[in-house]
Amino acid sequence: MRIAIHHREGSYSTQWIAYCKAHGIDYKVVNAYDSDIISQVSDCDIFLWHFHQGIAADMNFAKQLLFSLEEAGKVVYPNFRTGWHFDDKLGQKYLFEAMGIPAAPSYAFYDEKSALEWAKKTSYPKVFKLRGGAGSYNVELAKDYNDAKRFIVKAFRSHYPAYDKRRHFFRTVAEWRKGSAPFRNVPGALSLFFRSLPNDRLPDHKEYVYFQEFIPNTGQDYRVEICGDKCIAMVRYCRKGDFRASGGHNDHFEKELIEADVIKFGFETACKLQVQSAALDIVRHRETGALYIVEVSYCYGVDNDEFEHGYWTEDAVWHSDPFNGIDWIIEEVIEEYKSKK
Repeated sequence: MRIAIHHREGSYSTQWIAYCKAHGIDYKVVNAYDSDIISQVSDCDIFLWHFHQGIAADMNFAKQLLFSLEEAGKVVYPNFRTGWHFDDKLGQKYLFEAMGIPAAPSYAFYDEKSALEWAKKTSYPKVFKLRGGAGSYNVELAKDYNDAKRFIVKAFRSHYPAYDKRRHFFRTVAEWRKGSAPFRNVPGALSLFFRSLPNDRLPDHKEYVYFQEFIPNTGQDYRVEICGDKCIAMVRYCRKGDFRASGGHNDHFEKELIEADVIKFGFETACKLQVQSAALDIVRHRETGALYIVEVSYCYGVDNDEFEHGYWTEDAVWHSDPFNGIDWIIEEVIEEYKSKK
């Protein structure tokens, strides 16, 4: 068994390389951007690439390369089922509906007339989202028809940048004024105007509009990060005066906060999707108690203390053993390769 790893500083690849060295696993570092990448991995059985939604070059071809290698018989991470819908909320809408997965109801339109007709008849609030983006960026609340109309008109008569530096700056200032973000974040947001970022080259969003039902909750959501039969779970509280929890970094891992039905719901969803790993955003309805998935990612962002709070197994039992959630992924892929052999 030989593993090919595309290396990028700050990605899972650093830990994957360390894991291979520690366990005596034959591996090679490759460059997915090279035109001869297929040749580079020809002598490998597994290919790992932690590609990123904020890097335009990654999003240009990562899914296509991974699927091509999978079709050729190699075990890849992420594989097609795990990664095709990554950073694509429109794709996830249709996937959840087709698979019968309880999800926040969503609405997609591809012409202005149909969208405006719907907006006149629907109830509010609704959550407006672009199909891509993480940390609740590109997510806004339409409180009434006028808000919805504004979002719709811009989508069809102009465009939305994938990453709006101006919006990010004013959002940071607003959070600082509310006391939900430190002042040091404001100069950092302002500095973005004066430097180029990889996500500056992501394509604009236009010719579609996407809304999601606002699920009334108690000011929090759940983040469940699954790989195999294990998961990390946390409660994320909304920012002060805001409806969004993702990206606020007000995360709590205390096991008492995580109900057994949240763990069960997460594993059932991952099983239906047949994914190697998943990071699920889940919300509970304040009145009915029902759980809904809001969106899914194939990978999970790793904070400094992410792996220091214990983990859960599929039977909803909490474990305090030391672990590394990135190691889980390479172990899962190796088991997949052994099963295939």
